[in-house]
Amino acid sequence: MSDRDGASSSGSQGTEKGDKSSRTPSQPMPTGSSGRGSSYYASEPIQFRVRGSTITGASPPKFVTLEDIMKAAHGMQNMALAHEIAVDQDFKLEPFEPPDNSYQKLVKETMHKAYFDILREQLNSDPPEYKQALVLLEDVKQGLFAILLPRHTRIREMIEEVLDADFIQQQAENNSLDFHKYATFVIDLMAKLAAPARDEMIQNISKLTDTVEVFRAILETLEVLKLDLANTLIAMIRPHVQQESVQYERAKFDEILKISEDGLQHTREWLKRHIDKEGISIPVSDKNIIRNVTAQTLAKAYLELLEWDGSKTYPETVALDAPRFAELGTQVYRLIATASLMLASPACGSDPHSAAAHKQTLKEKIMIIIDNTTNDIELKSVLPSVAEEVILVTEHLLEDLNQSPLTGETKEIIRTQITSLGDPEHRVREIVRQRILEFLKTILVCGGGSRQIPVGLSALARELTSISGTLLRYVMHNKAVFTSHYLDIVEEELNRS
Repeated sequence: MSDRDGASSSGSQGTEKGDKSSRTPSQPMPTGSSGRGSSYYASEPIQFRVRGSTITGASPPKFVTLEDIMKAAHGMQNMALAHEIAVDQDFKLEPFEPPDNSYQKLVKETMHKAYFDILREQLNSDPPEYKQALVLLEDVKQGLFAILLPRHTRIREMIEEVLDADFIQQQAENNSLDFHKYATFVIDLMAKLAAPARDEMIQNISKLTDTVEVFRAILETLEVLKLDLANTLIAMIRPHVQQESVQYERAKFDEILKISEDGLQHTREWLKRHIDKEGISIPVSDKNIIRNVTAQTLAKAYLELLEWDGSKTYPETVALDAPRFAELGTQVYRLIATASLMLASPACGSDPHSAAAHKQTLKEKIMIIIDNTTNDIELKSVLPSVAEEVILVTEHLLEDLNQSPLTGETKEIIRTQITSLGDPEHRVREIVRQRILEFLKTILVCGGGSRQIPVGLSALARELTSISGTLLRYVMHNKAVFTSHYLDIVEEELNRS
């Protein structure tokens, strides 16, 4: 495997333990010669923002370092973070940027500006001064180390040799420091180690002529490459984390059960609400029957989490995923609302192509308007806007089909139909909700696979498939950890006289 392949598509090994020159981005980089200079990294550890995740409250922090990821992967010290990586396939890191006009952003920009202003001032002095230049080259050196894998021993040795601090110090003292040579070395090395997607970024550095701007671009690009490494690392360690997380969570939960009076009280109440004993001869000793009843019970119980009653205490076994199920429940709510509004909207024309395009446009417009709704009060407040948008989209379609425009009476009927959907007991909403929940239940019971999209929801197939896939992923992980407890609870209830 080439160096490009290794660095751009791997990273599961992280940094070498025990190697003093190997540092994770969570550590401030050495500052080289002190003097007036300060390190590019000295202001703060490098953090990443978690993207695509639903972590809130007691879940993992929204900003993590690469070191946090490594610990979660190998030591499982942070169960919540490991759990997040295991169940959320969209778990990624993106650059952390302080909010605009914040004190933190002001400090960061001020320090970076001062860093390069000092460098430019010293290089332009007569004779040139190299204190800040020594800091710069040490920062670049450590930045390169941060994007290496442990197997890159020869590359590490080459960096040590070329960017040898003592030799660079001698060059500075003799006024023979060749910045162009070092810049070329670093740019060529980054081109070999980076993913192909970063080729243009690195090529643009070669087009710069100002020494300070060249090294500014190098340091900024190294930050991007560290992020690439972190996300590649996450993707590669996910299978390992998934396996370890299941075993770790199960062991930790069992430890809690040993010291608690009833650590499954709310889980038991949750499952009992959904156990269907109809047609079953009590008591039950057949393990197959118990497993089948448990599967049906869990499917209905997990669906309850999507519409959870806040007056009830959350089940202990899914407490870690409460924010996740709540977010998914909100998505289901909006999907039900969107489907209901589309069904209540007028259909125009008989041409399948124009009808499909009309549905797609209608769906996109409706989803934009209800994007921030989470309950019926918020939904009712935006329904008048939805009605006007439906009328507008319909009139555009009629115009394209050379048909007569909507009459004033028809527009009022549309407004009435749309606004009436603010009632959660509206017949259309009830039917759509039932179809969606039945579809999700089938997915959970059968473990996925190809399923027929419910009647009337074909235009929302992509959204429904995405939600069902996400729900199944959460459920499969939870069942892998707690199935033995679920089976025990169901068996106990089926044997209760």
